[in-house]
Amino acid sequence: MNKMLITFVVIIFILSTPLLAKSPWLGQDKAMHFLTSAYLTYWNYGLSRDIIQRSDDSSIVFAVSLTTLLGTGKECSDKFIKRTKFSWHDMAYNTAGVLFGVYIIKNVR
Repeated sequence: MNKMLITFVVIIFILSTPLLAKSPWLGQDKAMHFLTSAYLTYWNYGLSRDIIQRSDDSSIVFAVSLTTLLGTGKECSDKFIKRTKFSWHDMAYNTAGVLFGVYIIKNVR
């Protein structure tokens, strides 16, 4: 538990430094995409492993797939419902968050 808490504090600190940036690669929105994807990956893994009682590998595939689907769905929603644009920058942070979630699963859980 301590490793996970330390890891999240470090990531939040690193991501919080450019919160007011106007760059398409920096800002609070990108930090939220990263952290939400990491959290959902970890949560979906726990759902699959602990509640549905699937194997570790199957649970990781489930978590990565569902979180990626949710992130892609959110960007499609931005494009078609909010009438803004599909952001590849957001998708990059979603993907980084998913990978970080898998890292947490493999090294902390």
